Amino acid sequence: MSSKSNHEQELLLFLSKHQGYVTSKELLEVLNVSQKTVYRLINKINNEYEDGPLIISERGRGYRLDYEKFINSQKSNVKDKEMQFSPSERRKRIMEELLLSSPKPINVYHLFSHYYVGDSATFNDEQIMSEELKKYNLVLERKNRTLAILGEEVNIRKAIKDIIEIFNIIDIDDLKRNPKLNFNQYDVLFILDQLRKIEEDLNITIPYPYNVNIFSHLYILLSRSRIVPTRRFAEISKEEMENMKRDILYPVAKVIVANIEKYLNSPLPDIEIYFLYQYLVSSRMQGSHAITSTFSSEVIQVTKAYIEGMSTNLGIDIDSQSIFIDLANHIKPMLNRLEHKIRVKNSLLSQIKVTYEDVFMGVKKVSELVSEKFNLSAINEDEIGFITLYFAKAIETGQHHRPIKTLIMCTTGIGTSELLRAKVSKKFPELEIVDVVASRDTQMLKEKYTDAELILSTVHIKEDVPIPFLLVSAMFTIDDQKRLQGKIEEVYHGN
Repeated sequence: MSSKSNHEQELLLFLSKHQGYVTSKELLEVLNVSQKTVYRLINKINNEYEDGPLIISERGRGYRLDYEKFINSQKSNVKDKEMQFSPSERRKRIMEELLLSSPKPINVYHLFSHYYVGDSATFNDEQIMSEELKKYNLVLERKNRTLAILGEEVNIRKAIKDIIEIFNIIDIDDLKRNPKLNFNQYDVLFILDQLRKIEEDLNITIPYPYNVNIFSHLYILLSRSRIVPTRRFAEISKEEMENMKRDILYPVAKVIVANIEKYLNSPLPDIEIYFLYQYLVSSRMQGSHAITSTFSSEVIQVTKAYIEGMSTNLGIDIDSQSIFIDLANHIKPMLNRLEHKIRVKNSLLSQIKVTYEDVFMGVKKVSELVSEKFNLSAINEDEIGFITLYFAKAIETGQHHRPIKTLIMCTTGIGTSELLRAKVSKKFPELEIVDVVASRDTQMLKEKYTDAELILSTVHIKEDVPIPFLLVSAMFTIDDQKRLQGKIEEVYHGN
């Protein structure tokens, strides 16, 4: 299935951020296209959906996204359509077939006959696929008019998970009831039962998308074990194996692999326990036994580096205590994913990049520095998206708010204003009282207090001043406090 144009994606993502109606003028500015193009894009998107328009229009109000249809459409992107495959889609489908049957060779004619392409296109596809497979240390071998993918089993599985799109977009809740997913239902039910057993044995919950990651790993394990009983694996050091056996997750992984052996009625190499163990270690878990405040020095240092880096990047004072435990509990399995090249697909990535653009770009820059400083593998955008949400949460819950530089003003600059200063400081710690000034000094405010953001005054300021101000009583009543809270919100959102 061909992907949507960039303008269509931008339009849908922009509308998904706004619950109400958006005017055509706003859409023109966001997309930087003509009015005619906006109409064409909306008609094209709506015509692709059989259950009525995805984008609702109302005269005088503009356009609104039917959000429930939008969410459902994101899940149904796997449905087949009678259409011509693009060259990239053709190559992807051929690689899927070769990967699933690796190292068994498949006749070239069999692979390409459905796509009605000539020898030159076939040759070109082979070159491009060969380059793509090199990323996984795999080789595309042509021999006697056949093609085969050769390499270590662990790399073949990684390629299968990345290249076969179904493993990146499945929803655990859809697996039982969505026939379009075309999974072996016996395998699905068996694997879901194993996931439940893992959660029960550890007294935890494995949330999305980590549960999908483990499901995909086990489904691919079953498929590969049936197709290629004897597989090539790299050796795991004795030290790694011993470290694994000391972990609470090891007996759980061992039991699940034993269950799989019974299900397949076939023995599996011990390294399968190690692979499943790494997926468990690389997963975020929820529950009383999953949250920990004990971390390795590397986890602590990386977490602090992110908090300090984002504080500098965004120019805000992020409360380390409020975010550290949650973020560290994410960083801990992330470091294991990086080490073992386990990738967790972030289905919300495109929306995160649009909704929290500045935060995402900040995390991306900090991630590059973190990778270099701690000698880590490159941190991909899926991981960056997950980390972005932790900082976005801190920002939206007000944990990030830097102090607002505030002046207290009265007729003389002493007495009542000092009383006001004491009351304000106690009730609103987010205000940093820079100074107490007299109302007669209004003209010099611009020069002396260039960074002041708010004035609380017990007298009305007649002159125009470049700083937001609020008139309050020296007694600082409940009404004054409510009005000040509103003013604080204005200052924060105004910046």
